[in-house]
Amino acid sequence: MAYADERTGLEIITLSECVRHLQGAEIARVAYVVDGAVQMYPVNYAWDGEAMIFRCEPESHMARAAGREFVAEIDGIDSRNHQGWSVIARGRADIVDPDKTPQLAQRLTTLALYPWANGTRDVWLRMIPAPLTGRRVTRAPRE
Repeated sequence: MAYADERTGLEIITLSECVRHLQGAEIARVAYVVDGAVQMYPVNYAWDGEAMIFRCEPESHMARAAGREFVAEIDGIDSRNHQGWSVIARGRADIVDPDKTPQLAQRLTTLALYPWANGTRDVWLRMIPAPLTGRRVTRAPRE
């Protein structure tokens, strides 16, 4: 087991486990900067095998932030047993232009990505995480 901090017992999650968590989740907290202010929202997403895929409205903050750095965080928490994990994905989120990348755009429409929120969310953003990191905390043994 590799630790991020021997004192706290935080374990570094492997890249393959981070990917498994991304494949198994559907909600992330996504942060980006628009007009000099950090925006952060819970957003549903899909994993396409190498990237996080989001859908948003054309005039939304999220669409306006396209082409810039995004940070997404997913986690799993067991508050009863004081355990949990967190995966952080960082990368540039780009708009998928169906005219420039028709095969990619067609493939993304096969993903089960249906926005939970109302509105026309026909802008597709794709973020390839680099880096992708994760941590796990487990309850320390009682002394």
